[in-house]
Amino acid sequence: MFDFVGKFFKGRPDKKQQIAAANQRATALKQKAAKQSRGIGFDAGLIDNLEKDHEQLVEIFGKIWKDGFEAGNFEVLTTSLSEFKTLFQSHLLKENVKFYAYLEQSMRQDPHSLSVVREFRRDMNDIANAVISFCRKYERPEYTKVAKESFKKEYQGIGQALVRRVQLEERDLYSLYAPS
Repeated sequence: MFDFVGKFFKGRPDKKQQIAAANQRATALKQKAAKQSRGIGFDAGLIDNLEKDHEQLVEIFGKIWKDGFEAGNFEVLTTSLSEFKTLFQSHLLKENVKFYAYLEQSMRQDPHSLSVVREFRRDMNDIANAVISFCRKYERPEYTKVAKESFKKEYQGIGQALVRRVQLEERDLYSLYAPS
């Protein structure tokens, strides 16, 4: 007569199983949220890596002038420009993806510092556009007298901007990179 009551309780899921499943879902959601909130992690070797890039970039930039332009060896100049551009782009990726993203993430609670870091980043992007344009413009095997004169002038301007930027980064900006 009261079989329907027994059948009702037998057909219901076990409370312990429901609670265990809910706890598993909650744990998985917490882990997912923790991973998402971590963002970019601190890389203890990043600053050394970026400074080594600077050394290599300065060396190649000097080679463009000395072994390429001054020596009148435009094949070396072209090859060195290509090598410089490739390393420069790789360096920019590291800075943008690891360095600036980490700084912006760590400084999100300090609007003034965040604004300063973003301004540094915009400045670097402007310099980067000029450097890449310069490299593309002169990655060619033939140079006219006019091209040589404009190369000399632009090379000096790019060199001054890069020296100023590297000094600024290594002296002021890299000191902000620390574990949060």
